[in-house]
Amino acid sequence: MRDSYTVIHDHVPSIRDSVFITDDGNDERESKLLEDIDLEADGVSSDPESGHVTMEIRVTKTTDDDDSTEDSVSCDSLDDRKIDELESMRQDRQKKLHMRQIVVKGILESEKTYLQILQEITTIKRNLQTKSLQEHCRMCPLEDLSTIFYKVEEIKQYHQTFVQSLQEKVNNWSDEQKIGEIFKELTFYIPIYKEYVDNINKARDLVQKYCTENAEFKRMVSTMEINMTNGFIEKTNLEEALFKPVQRLQRNTLVLHDLLMHTPHDHPDYQMLNKALSLADLNIKSFGEEGDGGTSSSTGKPKEQGHLVKSGFVIEVIGNSRKLRFLFLYSDIIVCTKHKVSGRHKLKSFDCKWFIPISNINVEAKSTDSKTYSCKEDIDAMKKRIVSLKSELRKEVRKKTESFRDRTWSIAGKVSSRNMEKLKKKIEEQEAQLVLLSPHLPLHIQTRDEDSKDYIILISTDFEREEWRDAILSQQRHPHGMGLTRELSVHGIQTMVNKSTQLPQVNNIGNFLSKNDEEMLSGLLNVTIHCLYGLDQPSDVFAVLELDSYGHFFKKAQTHKCLNTTDPTWDEDFELELDGSQTLRVLCYKVASPNNVLIGRSALELSKEWLSSSFKEQKISMNEISLTISVRHTTTAKTLKRTPSKLHGGIFGFKIKSVTMREGKTIPTFVASCIRLVEQKGMDEVGIYRISGVTSEIQRIKRAFDKNLRAGLNILADADIHAVTGVLKLYFRELPEPLFTEESYPQFVDSIALADEDSKEKCMLQLLHNLPDVNYYCIVSVIEHLVKVSKHESENKMSLNNLATIFGPTLLHPAVKDESKVSPAMMMMQGAQDVFTQAAVLYYFLNLVHSGKSIRKSSQLI
Repeated sequence: MRDSYTVIHDHVPSIRDSVFITDDGNDERESKLLEDIDLEADGVSSDPESGHVTMEIRVTKTTDDDDSTEDSVSCDSLDDRKIDELESMRQDRQKKLHMRQIVVKGILESEKTYLQILQEITTIKRNLQTKSLQEHCRMCPLEDLSTIFYKVEEIKQYHQTFVQSLQEKVNNWSDEQKIGEIFKELTFYIPIYKEYVDNINKARDLVQKYCTENAEFKRMVSTMEINMTNGFIEKTNLEEALFKPVQRLQRNTLVLHDLLMHTPHDHPDYQMLNKALSLADLNIKSFGEEGDGGTSSSTGKPKEQGHLVKSGFVIEVIGNSRKLRFLFLYSDIIVCTKHKVSGRHKLKSFDCKWFIPISNINVEAKSTDSKTYSCKEDIDAMKKRIVSLKSELRKEVRKKTESFRDRTWSIAGKVSSRNMEKLKKKIEEQEAQLVLLSPHLPLHIQTRDEDSKDYIILISTDFEREEWRDAILSQQRHPHGMGLTRELSVHGIQTMVNKSTQLPQVNNIGNFLSKNDEEMLSGLLNVTIHCLYGLDQPSDVFAVLELDSYGHFFKKAQTHKCLNTTDPTWDEDFELELDGSQTLRVLCYKVASPNNVLIGRSALELSKEWLSSSFKEQKISMNEISLTISVRHTTTAKTLKRTPSKLHGGIFGFKIKSVTMREGKTIPTFVASCIRLVEQKGMDEVGIYRISGVTSEIQRIKRAFDKNLRAGLNILADADIHAVTGVLKLYFRELPEPLFTEESYPQFVDSIALADEDSKEKCMLQLLHNLPDVNYYCIVSVIEHLVKVSKHESENKMSLNNLATIFGPTLLHPAVKDESKVSPAMMMMQGAQDVFTQAAVLYYFLNLVHSGKSIRKSSQLI
């Protein structure tokens, strides 16, 4: 399409590369780069009276079909200032891209030098090994050499691969070159660095020991010459060289910050670099919390008193109210502040509310108090409102885009912009309330003096609460934690806080709405938990998986307990349902009385960039232990295809009507058997229907029922209760058509939106009763069963809302006919709204039954 604009200007600007459209109402210049656009000056004429030059700029945009049309529109409103602004923005972008290239080349040169250092270290290692193997010259036992050079070979290998990959990118450089994937892969090796850092003090002590004891050893390690890329030679020694990887760890994060600073936000590599930085921050987080024997991980030197260990948002309970706070944990003091953002430039500040020396703290996590602070029903309602507001916001965005395409942006675009700002403000308000309501697990911070004070801090999950508790106790165990505390006034504390740099956060609550929809995952995540290494004594252990859903974390699966072993092996696989998920948490527990002990925890960021339809194995380091898992992702489009089974005589993937006709029943025997087993054995099971069963056991039950009903019933009777609930959900998910039927689905959606309650009830019941008999009978049985489950909520923690959220999409979501015609972004956009709508339909029927009303046909007046 060709659009021509007549522009009054004093000179012909150089803006052939890009055009930016800006909104006058925006304080921040958020501009949209339009690609594939050519500009040319069609004609230039001058006006002697005004002194202006009239220039006709022809804007050509080529569509995918290479068809183009021409139009001419007068745009007298584009004045000199606008054109200068566009040219300035183009130049800024080019400067940024040029700086990006310079930064990347600098990184490459630095990495080559670092690789040279690692090579020299490995050369010294081999020389020492050779000497130590000679009988007449045993200067150092091989075991000690292994400790001194622990993990050096692996680190060198990883960085060699990194340098080769980066060199190839630099050799083929362009403004659009992408390097984020290389840096993201580098973050996967941070756990190896962690093991190296944990060992560095032992290595340093051994080097000093043998330098003192053996003159030949000292001669071999005292001088190292590194050939720098600039031609100079740097002289160092082994002890200093061994600290280079430790220093490199922090530098890798700083490098990513630099790259992001010089990468335009619309660059194809920006999101990947951002993800790499998030992964690096998440992995490095553990270094600051666990300590390393009193040394700084960035320099290897003793840490100064008062360094920042951990920081993050929490909720403080004051009387009957909740207050958003930002907590700073230093090595010798904990400070609670009020976080403020003010002014046009969104300046952040922290006002000190209270502080306590680490030596004067008792910290206690009371699990019995969690229900006191729970606001689950309010949170669910708020999440629905937020999703609804986001849906409205997307509509306004589309309106603005369409108005721009139709060249009516001067009027309609302004209206849409105002509506968008109002909606964003509403979303921010709801988000703020969500942040306040979601945490429910108390952490009591008490002073040890006579006038003991108890500060109640609320945190969202066990994972985060244990992080804070462990971090505080870890500092108390250090000499600086329980020794003399520096004398600081409120002013001194405030000054210290103002100088502090915040550490990376794991808690995403309150930030998830700022994420792009494409960044949050839906569908199924298959996780296989293989084995655990590093236990120092036989123990009874198990692992737990947690997933977030729009910023909130929930327990999704638990392995069986491996008894009395130092090498537990599970090889258990779980199928977890994703719902706007971004992070998988893994927690390992040791069985103990009265409460199990958390011995390891880690978080794995989920991303479409590395997840795939085939399993990928990951080794997760957690303190002194490591866990091996495999992960696979199945998209929503594939899970909701509802493909009919090609087997003969089975039940999974077959129309429910054909199964009931074959059996001569009103509902399938399989469904009735699962319901009966849950009501017999699972009503008090925490997380029933939410916690996943082992996938292999679920598939074994499925195969058995598809082959022989009697064999399936025998296996089902002995199965784990979570496998029973898992296979029941799988059955409904694999039906060729949802129970509520695709034909009736739009009507259910329309009816649930009715404002008049009487009309809504009649319409909903009428729609239910009009369903085919077999669908109707099965739905009623499931609903009545779920209501029974909810009546045990005090034991199983499953409310009507929880059950509706789990079963809504399973029973209502229509099959995705052709996933190739649905973009991932659009699917995610519509998906969140659909999930809440489907849950709302099911919740309506659950609530009717729970209130004492019957939804059966026989109860209705004729």
